[in-house]
Amino acid sequence: GTSVLSPIIPFLCVVVPAYVISQKSTDQIYENHPALYIMAFGMITAKVTNRLVVAHMTKSEMEYLDWGLIGPMCLFLNQYFNSFLPEYYVLWFCMLWCTVDLIRYCGQVCLEICDYLKIELFRIPFPPKPVMTSQGTNPPQHHHHHHHNHHSHDNKNGTHSLTNNNNSLQQQQQSAAASSQQQSINRKQTRAGSRKHNAAHQ
Repeated sequence: GTSVLSPIIPFLCVVVPAYVISQKSTDQIYENHPALYIMAFGMITAKVTNRLVVAHMTKSEMEYLDWGLIGPMCLFLNQYFNSFLPEYYVLWFCMLWCTVDLIRYCGQVCLEICDYLKIELFRIPFPPKPVMTSQGTNPPQHHHHHHHNHHSHDNKNGTHSLTNNNNSLQQQQQSAAASSQQQSINRKQTRAGSRKHNAAHQ
């Protein structure tokens, strides 16, 4: 029964003061400044809703009192002392206080979640991603990079040597072809010379 009723109590701590203060107001602040009044108590309600969500997700108990309730408390005390200050200014203070408190709370929760999950808020780290994944392997990667440079130098030297080998092979092939041509010419000449010699003897 308490688990069902527990979310109602924080909301009652917001709704009841909101209604009582609007009814007891001597300056009729709800009728004269409805947007400001709704914004102020809307910020408190948003804060209570966020705290309920966090308490439900973390399966932890939620304290009923909240820093955001200082705003309605100021309005209530001001009415108790017969509007010692103009209620319009107190209402402005209430709205600003509750807004700053809500932003502070949401920021704190977001940063705690990001810190726990090791993620960044409103940022997808595409450039640092390889650096983050290879933090432990930076020295080997660096070493590998040097090896890669050596390999590239070796490859360059290898390509030079290959081109040199190809050039030498082409020169050898050309010289072999020239020598074979020369040999065939010499054979033809020797055959022709032998035929002339035989003809002369006959």
